[in-house]
Amino acid sequence: MKLTQDNWDAAKSFIFSQARPLEQKLFNYHFENGSKEDAVNELISFQNNDGGFGNCLEPDFRLEISSPMATTVGLQIAADLQLGKNHPVITKALSYLESVYDDQKIIWHAVPPEINEVPHAPWWHFDHEKGFCGVQATWANPNAEIIGYFHLFKQEEPLLGKWTKMAGEELSKLPRPLGKHDFLCYSRLLHNLSTYSETKQYIYSALSQAVHETVCKDPSRWNEYVAKPLDAAPDPSSPFFEHLKKDITLQLDYEIKSQHEKGYWQPAWSWFGHYEETWKKAEIEWRGINTLSMLRSLAAYEKIE
Repeated sequence: MKLTQDNWDAAKSFIFSQARPLEQKLFNYHFENGSKEDAVNELISFQNNDGGFGNCLEPDFRLEISSPMATTVGLQIAADLQLGKNHPVITKALSYLESVYDDQKIIWHAVPPEINEVPHAPWWHFDHEKGFCGVQATWANPNAEIIGYFHLFKQEEPLLGKWTKMAGEELSKLPRPLGKHDFLCYSRLLHNLSTYSETKQYIYSALSQAVHETVCKDPSRWNEYVAKPLDAAPDPSSPFFEHLKKDITLQLDYEIKSQHEKGYWQPAWSWFGHYEETWKKAEIEWRGINTLSMLRSLAAYEKIE
């Protein structure tokens, strides 16, 4: 089964009529030989003067000020655009992350307490007693991912050795099965570890074992908020592709059938009645993000007519 030309056109039409300019420019870049500079400039519009990303880049919290979590999203896109380590977007973002690192707790706090002052999904609410939001239930998210960006862009960081060792230690402590976001944060760290090391081998081995439990292989549950095969292996270059080959084929067919008649792919979550008017806006933004992501995976697996 392949995505038909009509369904491709519907997805493209949705992106250019409803999605954010960022996803529009990224679509142009990835599919129509569009300007990389235009895409980078759109990304920069989400970056604050302190170097961190905010301004609702992550649609589920409407925080304009910077946060480590939004900065990881910005760096995902920057890395995907293959920006070099000396690009201002990169140097400013890493400088921000260095400035907000909590050296006593050896963590980055995913979001600041100010998140409670703006509309946000309930899982992002900052618990003042615990000192973190609901998403930050383990060390992995976002710390493992952030360490990966220092490996990719700033290997001379003095604390990188300490952080990398801790990443391996924390992975060994995580309860099994690994949660979706813990797995994804470690898979991004794995991707950005350029040199062979015991830590890289350990992370690959641990994730290769965990992937079969973390990823939901039941198509009847793929409309729920679960880790799906394409989350772990969005394209065939993923180290987990061979582990999930059959399941990926099933999901690709499932996603082609699940495309909304208006061209988008719907997020598998909502804000459960919180800030309902703001959720309507965030939902459309997520549709644009999901649609671009799905088109890229379908293209990578040669599932478009």
